[in-house]
Amino acid sequence: MPESVGMILTLLMNIALFGVANYFAVKHSARNIKRRIIAGLVFLLFTPVIFFSTLYLGFTWDDSGWGAGILTVIYTALYILNGLILLLSSIHIYFRK
Repeated sequence: MPESVGMILTLLMNIALFGVANYFAVKHSARNIKRRIIAGLVFLLFTPVIFFSTLYLGFTWDDSGWGAGILTVIYTALYILNGLILLLSSIHIYFRK
């Protein structure tokens, strides 16, 4: 597989997965603090799946592994930050009441 096609497929998979997961997490926990905490924890627990799936898809198009590793670290950090933001926003809303 050419490098550009593999990278585009990996990027599209990550963007679609992140968008769908974030949409459902925010939609289902809009007015419930407990659900928002659970959504943040699910994001944090789902991070290893994202890490290994991105790494595996990256290794299919990157022979040396540097591009796949950098892409994996970037997307894993985005998932961790999103989970932490969901948790911190729910804690903020809880203590604000």
